Amino acid sequence: MTLKLIRITIMLLLAIGPAAEYLSAQPRTDTDSTNTEYRNRILFLPALGSSPETGFMFGALAVPQFKPTGAGPATRSSSILVSALYTTKKQLLTSVVPDIILREESWILNGNYYYYYFPESYWGVGPFTENDDEISVLYQQVNLEQRVLRNLGTGLFTGPYLRWSRLFNVTFEEGDGTAIPTPDVTGAEGSTAAGVGWITRWDRRNSNMTPTNHYFVELSFIGYPGWLGSSVTYTSYRFDARKYINISGDGRSVLALQSLVQLNSGNPPFNDMATLGGDRINRGYYLGRFRDQNSAQLQAELRQNIKGRLGFTLFAGSGDVWNRFEDLSLEKYKWSAGAGLRFNINKQDPTNIRIDFGLGRETSGFYFQFGEAF
Repeated sequence: MTLKLIRITIMLLLAIGPAAEYLSAQPRTDTDSTNTEYRNRILFLPALGSSPETGFMFGALAVPQFKPTGAGPATRSSSILVSALYTTKKQLLTSVVPDIILREESWILNGNYYYYYFPESYWGVGPFTENDDEISVLYQQVNLEQRVLRNLGTGLFTGPYLRWSRLFNVTFEEGDGTAIPTPDVTGAEGSTAAGVGWITRWDRRNSNMTPTNHYFVELSFIGYPGWLGSSVTYTSYRFDARKYINISGDGRSVLALQSLVQLNSGNPPFNDMATLGGDRINRGYYLGRFRDQNSAQLQAELRQNIKGRLGFTLFAGSGDVWNRFEDLSLEKYKWSAGAGLRFNINKQDPTNIRIDFGLGRETSGFYFQFGEAF
């Protein structure tokens, strides 16, 4: 089934790649270093995808890629990803993810707005949960998230981080659909997270969608106090560092590296705990297969263009979750490895569709997603 889906996907992308875009009626007059004109585009795509968390998913995807009026080559392009998806696991996912960069990169506005109805698997909390611990949790979630970052010069951005999230209609079931008592975990009966925090970002990447050079470092914290409306109080700290090494000098061969750490203090709800895996890091592990107060993960990915729009990747990662630092152990440290294909759907402003297969400790995952993993 997986190989058949890969073949169908590649054929579909070959068919729609050049055609599934709309050129703005008012193209950019700015030019880059090669004197090529930047023109605003809206990419329209059938949103076909797959991951262990969703199964096969389908829907619609629109991605405007643009620069503000008067923005020159020193300003990276902005994008707004709008999607509506339904999955074979009866999940509904709707989202708007803006990544807006103003002229001369004076400000960056990142958002993440979504509504999910999301039945998913749940194994409990901790690094040593067993496969037999799996049950199902069904919930609805509304998330409103915004970052407003001011450019202080030389790629350094800083600013406030606001988030409001509501988890409701939470139920737990056995695999056969039989309802079970609510587990003793924070957020099992629903929760509200209303937080305010701060982000500092050092971003010298040459592209947000498909970086091939330089680095990205982000340090953030966000607190969820009761006086702001949170049902439980906690603080989350996150460190994300990425490095892109342009091996070939022309962007055809790139080594990408990432370190990701999340630490929580207080009593976060189960859906906001630090997790391992997913479609972006340590691919092969179901997102949430392991969750706890803290997590630390590493990954490396070799990205190689084959010819024209087509490329491939090789990747590997490791990491774990833990409650207290004295509990850290290498006994069951998690590892992952895999490979993938890439297809560029926008020659002027490279934007990839990725097809990845990852392996981990007693687990695997197939991913068909929009954009690079990191």
